[in-house]
Amino acid sequence: MSARLGHIPADQSPILSGESCQHFWPDGTYRYDVFGPRQHLSALHPENTRTRSGLRKGVVSFAQRVVDGRKNWKEWTVPVGGDAILQAEEILGRTGGEDVYISQQSFGRWRGVADLTALGSNYVDLDYHTRARWKEQRPGDVAAAVLHKLEEQGLPLPSYTLSTGRGLVCVWLTELLPFAVLPRWTLVQKALAEALTEFGADKRALDAARVFRLAGSVNSRAEWDRRHVEMVWCQGRPEAPARYQFGTLADEVLPFTQADLVSLRAARATRKAEGRDKGIKPAKRLTQTTWWATVFQDLQRLRLHRNPETGALPPGERDTWIFLAANALSWIDVPDVMNHQIKILVRQATDWTDAEAEARLSTVIKRAKQAASGLKLEFDGREIDPRYRFKASTIVEWLGIDPAEQRAAGLRALVDEDRRRELNTERTRQSRHRRGAADRSAQQAARLEMGRECLYLASNSGMNRNDLAARFGVSAGQISKAMKEARTSAQ
Repeated sequence: MSARLGHIPADQSPILSGESCQHFWPDGTYRYDVFGPRQHLSALHPENTRTRSGLRKGVVSFAQRVVDGRKNWKEWTVPVGGDAILQAEEILGRTGGEDVYISQQSFGRWRGVADLTALGSNYVDLDYHTRARWKEQRPGDVAAAVLHKLEEQGLPLPSYTLSTGRGLVCVWLTELLPFAVLPRWTLVQKALAEALTEFGADKRALDAARVFRLAGSVNSRAEWDRRHVEMVWCQGRPEAPARYQFGTLADEVLPFTQADLVSLRAARATRKAEGRDKGIKPAKRLTQTTWWATVFQDLQRLRLHRNPETGALPPGERDTWIFLAANALSWIDVPDVMNHQIKILVRQATDWTDAEAEARLSTVIKRAKQAASGLKLEFDGREIDPRYRFKASTIVEWLGIDPAEQRAAGLRALVDEDRRRELNTERTRQSRHRRGAADRSAQQAARLEMGRECLYLASNSGMNRNDLAARFGVSAGQISKAMKEARTSAQ
């Protein structure tokens, strides 16, 4: 993934880059000529700053509304980077730009959460034309009201806002993020949409596979003087809008910051050790969603490890893997697009038809929709979430994942107890390193060197333990331990 890109403080007013890029639509809203399809693609899908070429893996998905008597929508993918930019400019020039859409994230082969390769933005689609208070207002005026609302609630301002003809799309650009961040990313999506409910925030358009209109295109359904999809506000410069660090953005939007969550987990561990595991703790939903996201990643790693050339699974392994992968997705907050996600899983792993997949996985889809509607099931005298839950050990047994395969495939959740202990040890070591703690071997080496010097000073200068402790600024016990290790190493 790309290197982290820092947050640029917000400016309260639109940034205009001189006379050449500014003029007004008939309704009085700003138009930014410098933010066209090239700038839009570059903002949503930046280059990989860790490679000299800037190339990234994955594809961008384009879509266009068409009328040809058979269907009204066509979609295709283009590799991320210069090819996608050229495609955007070409399609606008060739077709006049009517009803062209672009994916906000990048994917492996197909547009879907199941094939997501990188997250690079949060967004909210505002259908303000559905709200009586705003539907007759100019896009620029609605955008200004949105900014005021965000500031009033102490929330970060978007990187840019596009007028899409009958609504607005507010986008918060971030650094590129892996699939593992999806649960927290989804919580940010929901929180931003909730904050902007009064402007017609579309809460069905919050998934990572969403497409929105391309800057420079035309909305054929909008009024004539609002048909062009254009930037109406930006933070930073129109040709290079501001970009947040996702951790900072999430901490400002969500009720619990990442530091809060760490503190709450530590407090809970203390209470548990003392036999009083009650009190405030992070939402259980976040923990479940995060765990299932890790399970889904493990299932994908396992599939590619077992079948590196095509990724397809042989008969006999398909049903269980697809069922478990679909169930994992049902916990990652994508119930409204489950059918589409399952089609992608089927393409990745099998040669089933859509009808076969739907027949095999209808209960998973049904339970995901029940959970989204708030339905609870009665089990053992209590109400529970209707989605299937499995222990890691059960999934490991069903898929026959042996210890060697757990290590070779790089699995993190679907592991046995021995491998889990190894991973915990590794996480502890990495955590110590991040906190600036010296590596254990370096500490031992430093203590050994101190012990040797203490032996020399005790022999030649007659210094006792207390004298040595005062000299080195440590306890007398540490002096004894260091001298003992030095004697042992000399034998």
